[in-house]
Amino acid sequence: MRQSGRSRTAVRIAAGALAVLCAAGCSASVGSTKAVSRKEVAKQAKAGLAKEAGREPDDVTCEHDLKAKVGETVRCTLTADGKKQGMTVTAKSVDGDNVHMDFKVDDAPDGGGGSGGGGAKAVDKAEVARQGKAALTAQVGQEPDTFTCPEDLPARVNAVVRCQLGADGKQYGVTATATSVVDGQVKMNFKVDDAPSG
Repeated sequence: MRQSGRSRTAVRIAAGALAVLCAAGCSASVGSTKAVSRKEVAKQAKAGLAKEAGREPDDVTCEHDLKAKVGETVRCTLTADGKKQGMTVTAKSVDGDNVHMDFKVDDAPDGGGGSGGGGAKAVDKAEVARQGKAALTAQVGQEPDTFTCPEDLPARVNAVVRCQLGADGKQYGVTATATSVVDGQVKMNFKVDDAPSG
């Protein structure tokens, strides 16, 4: 019967790939060299993804150490489900021996995504439902009993499809919106209605 944080839920995810992680607040201590080692940057990235997306990528590698100076960046590559995706790590602030980092994952996987139907005109309704269920589970910490969508989501920015989730014996409407489309990869935003339907 708990309904703690279900009234307003919005989650951004990418179809078929791990997407956004650790908007801010990831930090690492630096040594006397005034840089975060590339191994430590990769470790922080994995931890950030696990926290934000609900699972760790299979692997993260970074090209070099991250200098402990605001605005410095390093390029990394994460691997998830056999796909490689680029990521930029930026030093947002430096407080003594702590460097606070922002992580931004590229919109499209490396290599153009030949498999998996790149360039599709729509995301299958079953995939939208799967992504929505996983996203809401990661956000709220409790899996909806059901999550269904009546139609596919067009692969077009701002395209919308209305879905339905069931939880604790109640039905809630969910608006799934395509927020970006890059090389067939559709990022979606899910917003649960404030009140149960019916």
